[in-house]
Amino acid sequence: MSDITIKLDDISKFYKLYNSPKDRLKEALIPFGKKLHREFYALNHLTLEVKKGEILGIMGKNGAGKSTLLKLISTVVQPSSGKITVNGTVSALLELGSGLHPDFTGMQNIYFNGTMMGFSRQEMEKRVEGIVDFANIEDFINQPLKTYSSGMKARLGFALAVSIDPDILIVDEVLSVGDDIFKRKCYARIEQLFKSGCTVLFVSHSLGSINEICSRAIMLDKGELVLEGPPKFVTMNYQKYLFSKEEDVLSAREEIIRLNKDEAQKELFASTLGENQMNPAVHEEKADRYGEEEKPPRNKAFYIPDFKPQSTVITKNFNVDIFDIHIRTLDGDKVNALVMYEDYIYSYKVKFEETIENINFGMGFKSVKGTMLSWMIHPGISQYFEEKFRKGDIYCVNWRFKCLFNPGNYYIDSGLRMLGEESQIIVAKITDATAFKVQDETYYQKGGFFDSHLQVEINKF
Repeated sequence: MSDITIKLDDISKFYKLYNSPKDRLKEALIPFGKKLHREFYALNHLTLEVKKGEILGIMGKNGAGKSTLLKLISTVVQPSSGKITVNGTVSALLELGSGLHPDFTGMQNIYFNGTMMGFSRQEMEKRVEGIVDFANIEDFINQPLKTYSSGMKARLGFALAVSIDPDILIVDEVLSVGDDIFKRKCYARIEQLFKSGCTVLFVSHSLGSINEICSRAIMLDKGELVLEGPPKFVTMNYQKYLFSKEEDVLSAREEIIRLNKDEAQKELFASTLGENQMNPAVHEEKADRYGEEEKPPRNKAFYIPDFKPQSTVITKNFNVDIFDIHIRTLDGDKVNALVMYEDYIYSYKVKFEETIENINFGMGFKSVKGTMLSWMIHPGISQYFEEKFRKGDIYCVNWRFKCLFNPGNYYIDSGLRMLGEESQIIVAKITDATAFKVQDETYYQKGGFFDSHLQVEINKF
C-alpha cells in the first residue's frame, strides 16, 4: 500500500428519493413501515486505486457520478457501503468559495479555513501573506466576505486550497470565473503542483486537457466505472459514446465495457503512443555542422507502409462510409513522412448509402497525446451544403495544407456532421484516421508542435 495514495474498495453511494416531503416524514415517523422512497445510486460498486504522483483524468456525462466520487475522497460525504483509504492531505477545488463564511472577514476566513484543515494559527500565519498576495484582495481582506464579488470569493477560495501544498489535489473544472490573468495564474500554480509529485484527480469536459495533462483516465457512466486506461484510449471511446445516436447508446456502452476487460488491446494502444514506436528512421547523410553559405540537402517526402495508427475509432450514426484516406504530394505521390514547409493534400472519399442533407465536412490535426492542434469545418459550424447527398453518391474531399509542424508524429481525424435543430450531429467520424511524421531538419534544432518561423541573428560587437 506504500505507493497507493487512494484506494476505493467496492464503494457505493445512494440517496433516498421521495415523491413528496410528506412521504419523507411518514417514513421517518414509522421506520419499520412501508418503504416510501426509491434508491438512486450516484456510485455503484466502484473499485479504484490511484498511485502516488499519478494524474488521473475523470470524465463522464452530467450525472455520471464524477462529483460524488470527488466528494467521497475529500470526505465531504460518506459512502453508503464499501471502504475508502486516503493516504495524505487532500485539497479539493470543487466549488471555489463554498467553504467560506459570509459574515467573517477575508482574514478571519483564512484562519477559520486553516483550522478546518487541521493547521494551527501559527502555521497559518506563515501562509497568510502568500494567500492574500495570490488572491490579490489586499484592500478588502478585512472586509466581510458578503461584500465580495463572486470573482473575489473565487480568488480567495483558490488561494486557500493551494496554500497547503497537498499530497492529493482534486480539481473539478472550477476556473470559469475571474479574468484571464488570474486564470493563467491559477493554471501555473496547478502546473507546479503537478510537477511536485502531488497526486491529482482532474475532472474536465475538455478532453484535450485530459489527454495532455493526465497519465491515466477513467470514464464513469450511471455511477459505474466502465473504462480505464491511457488517456487517449479513454477519451476517444468516450467521444464515440457521447456522440452515439439514442438507439445506439446501449450497444456503445456495452462495447466500452468489453474494451475495458481487454488488457491486450490497452497495451497495444499504449505502445503506439511512444515516439520510438512511431518514428521509423530516415536514412540520409547529415552533416554535423554547416556554415553560413552551406545548407544541408533538403529531405524528400516518402511513404512508410507500416506507419499506421493502432488507435483508430470509427463512429457512425448514419449509413455513410469514409474510405481511401491518405496524404499525397501535389504531384500525386502517396506519402506519410513529410517535409517541413511543403504543401500536401489530405484526402478521403465518402460514400452515402442513404440520402442525407444539411451536411458539412471536417478534419483536424492532433498530437500523439490527442491534443487538437488545428482543425477546419467546411462550410462552417452553423452552415451546410444546400444540395442533398443521395444514396449511392461518392464524393472525394481534398484538404490542401502547408506542413508547418515541427519534427514529430501526428494524427488526423476525419468526419461529417449534420446541422440539427439544436446542435451538430455526428454523421460519421474516424478518430485517428491516419498518421504522419514530419522529418527532422538538419540545420536547426526545433521543438514544440508547429514552426513559428523564428529567425535568429547573432552579431559580434
